[in-house]
This record gives sequence, C-alpha cells and structure tokens, in this order.
Amino acid sequence: MLPATPSHRDHALEADLQARLDHGHRIYAVGDVHGHLGTLRALLHRLKVGDEDRVVLLGDAIDRGPDAAGVLDLVRKDPRLLLLLGNHERMATMSLCSERGLTLWQPWMQRGGSATWGSYVVRAEGELHLARAAFLDDLLWLNDLPTELVLNRFRLVHAGYDPRKPLNEQTEHDVLWIRRRFYKHDEPLDPRRTVVFGHSTTTKLGPRPGEVVRSDVLLRNGRPAWVAMDVGAYNHADPGLAALDLATGTVVRQRTLPSERWFDDSESGEAPVGRAFGLQVLRERSASHARPRAAVYASVTGLILPPDNACRRWAEGQAAIASKEAVDDGWRFIRARSVERTFRPSLDHRVSTAQGQRRHRVMLGPGTPPARKHPSLPPPERYRVVRAGRIEPLEERYAVQRFPSPEHLMQA
Repeated sequence: MLPATPSHRDHALEADLQARLDHGHRIYAVGDVHGHLGTLRALLHRLKVGDEDRVVLLGDAIDRGPDAAGVLDLVRKDPRLLLLLGNHERMATMSLCSERGLTLWQPWMQRGGSATWGSYVVRAEGELHLARAAFLDDLLWLNDLPTELVLNRFRLVHAGYDPRKPLNEQTEHDVLWIRRRFYKHDEPLDPRRTVVFGHSTTTKLGPRPGEVVRSDVLLRNGRPAWVAMDVGAYNHADPGLAALDLATGTVVRQRTLPSERWFDDSESGEAPVGRAFGLQVLRERSASHARPRAAVYASVTGLILPPDNACRRWAEGQAAIASKEAVDDGWRFIRARSVERTFRPSLDHRVSTAQGQRRHRVMLGPGTPPARKHPSLPPPERYRVVRAGRIEPLEERYAVQRFPSPEHLMQA
C-alpha cells in the first residue's frame, strides 16, 4: 500500500512558468510518454521549442516503453523539459531503501517496471553495477518531483483530484491514482482553472481513440473543466503523444514512431526490452552484428558467404539430422550426410561404419540423461563458405592514400 502523503507543489517553478506565459512564451503540457524516447524527440522537433519555452510532462514518463532510461536522461539534461510525478514514478521510487540502498519493488516490476530496469541494463551495455548506479541516481531525483503545478488559469496534475475533498486537502495518492470519480464529476472542481491531466487514456473518455478529450462541463468563462492529454503512446488504434499549448489551446500530435511500435507484434504489456531485464536484448543486438562482421572478415581473405536464407536452411537441415538420434548400449549415433558435413570427431568421438552408412558415435559421460542431445549447430560467427573469390590487395580494398614525395611535387 502506497503512503497517503500530502500532494507536493513547487511554488518557485509555478511562478517561473506563469511569468513565461505572461511574457508571451509558450508552455506545453504533454501526456504520458511511457518510455517512448524517439516519439518524444519527434514531438519536440514538431513543436519547435525555443530556449525560453517550457514543456511539462504530466507524469508516467517511464515504464512500458522501450527506453525509459533515455527519457529521464533527456529530461534531466534539457532545461526546457519539466516532469511531474506520476503513479509509475512513485512505484519506481518504492525501490529505494534506507542508506541509499536499492531493491526492485516487485509490484512495480509487474506493472511495466521490468522494461524500465531493462532499459538501464541496455544503456549500461550489461554492466549491472553501472545500471544500478544510474537508476539509483534517477530515483533520488524522481523522489523530489512535484505532484502538481497551479497557474492562474490551469492546474497541471497527473491523474486529477478527488471531488469529495477540498483542493488543499488532496493527498498524493489522490492526485496520482484517481480516475472515474474525477472525470465523471458533473461540476468544476476549480471554478477558475482548467485541470490538465494524463493517467487515464482518452480511448476511455472520447469517441475517437488517440485524440485529446475536453470536458463537457464548463467553467464560468466557457473553458472546459478539464482536458485529458494521455492519448495512448501504445494503444493499438492510433498511438502517439500530444502537446497542449496553454496560451492558445491548440494541440500538436505526434504518432508513435514505427521503430517504437513494440505493441503491434506483442501480447505483453511492455516492450521486449523487459525480457530478462534487458540481457536478452543485448544478446539479440550482439547476434545481429555477428554476420556483417563475419562477412567483412571473410571478404578480406577472399571468401564469399552464402545468403542469410541459405545459412538458415543449412542450419535447419543440421538440426533435423541431429534430431534423428538413437541410443544403443550407452552409445549415441548421430547420422550425418557425406556432403557438407561440418561435425568433426574429436578424441571423445569415434567414427564407425554400420549398414553402409557413416555415423558418429558419441560416448555419454557418467550421469548424462539419455534424452540429452549433442549440440551440432555452429556458433553464431561460424558460416559455411560457398566459394573462394579473388583476394583483393589491402591497398585496393581500403584505397590506401600515399602522400606524394617531394620530387613528385617539384615535377608537378
């Protein structure tokens, strides 16, 4: 159970934002980013944010998406970006222990936190102590974020307010977690200010998914009582991010980039960076570079590798051969083809002839389960050579440029 602490405001920041509005600078409010760093960058480019403008992220900048660590890194380095505390940030800070310790809070990990932690592991290139140090530093920063900002005509908050309580008695739990009780209320909570919030995706509030929704309840001056900004960065209908210009009321929308649409081919509630806390993603990234690197090495020596599909078919054929194994009196027989056979017997393997077919007999070690199969596929960087080509001299391949001699310059 999260603690019911009072909501937190930053009065100095509120005065700064209001002064910027009064001087004609732009202040934008952006809904839940949820780790979609590339889409956030595209939105900022579309907004053409100036040095004196400010962009307020309404909480939930982390979790679910592919690069939450990158989002926080961008926010902390760019003075034009501000962040309010969201319920996902608060759940993440529950991992803080006494004496600057860190223990990943399991309820948070099960609600998108594993993708966030995985993004730190990937950014640290698998160095877990570096990932832990960076994550701990960000948690201490998140823990001090304000939960709401109150301006002359707007209230910026993550989830909303409990209509059963006065505005000055709202708890942190209210402003970070409330949903239907707030936006289903039929009277304005603040007669002077429009509440701009995220948290609840607009697919539940409006007729069209992916669109900003304004309340039908109006203030005295005709403005809506609230504006919902979480258009859903990972909804399947029309995902994206939206920014509201507080001065003009106009909305700028950026669709989620194709490179960050992890949800199209996944039934999981978070990006695949969360698998094995980012380590599996590192393995896949390393494997994706294995073949291009091997192709470069082979071309220097004049060897030509087959296409990817040919390698895949050959590997599948080897796997099919390895699956046709039989166990006979403690010996395992692996049938191999006489052509393109890559399995070479070592001291632990003996070659025998039975019924006119070549077989490799592999002796099982003591205690080995009979059903265990011998690995026969090559490592990722081992490829079958199709044919040998001409070996290009290094000078021709890399176009080594030699400096002209002084005699040559004098002749020129």
